[in-house]
Amino acid sequence: MGQMALLKSDGTDTPDETDSEPNETAAEAGLTVAEIRADAAGDDRNDLNDEYVVFENAGTDTLDLSGWTIKDEAGQRYTVPDGFELAASETVTLHTGSGTSTPSELYWESGSPIWNNDGETVIVTNANGERVLAESYT
Repeated sequence: MGQMALLKSDGTDTPDETDSEPNETAAEAGLTVAEIRADAAGDDRNDLNDEYVVFENAGTDTLDLSGWTIKDEAGQRYTVPDGFELAASETVTLHTGSGTSTPSELYWESGSPIWNNDGETVIVTNANGERVLAESYT
């Protein structure tokens, strides 16, 4: 995968210089994608919270996901809030739309769909900017 341009909040592009291959520590850490619902019921734009990705901690230790990012191939990015931890065997659902975050539900706060219905890749990087997980779907 080549470099991707990311749009910062000020409207400027920055290159994404994370590694193109997932880091070995992802498997050791145990973070997996348990489910991807890219195609919400009806018109995706009308039900943004029905578009989501479920992450699972399949490991044996609690994961501190503070500052980790989840993004799509276009570079749209969500940053996990400081202090967010995912206990072993627990899941967290990242909804595209708006809501109040809880230990099991996070909200991207996007005003439009993120995940392409036809398929793409969910990319996770840790707080150091290292890619730890990439899950493609079709």
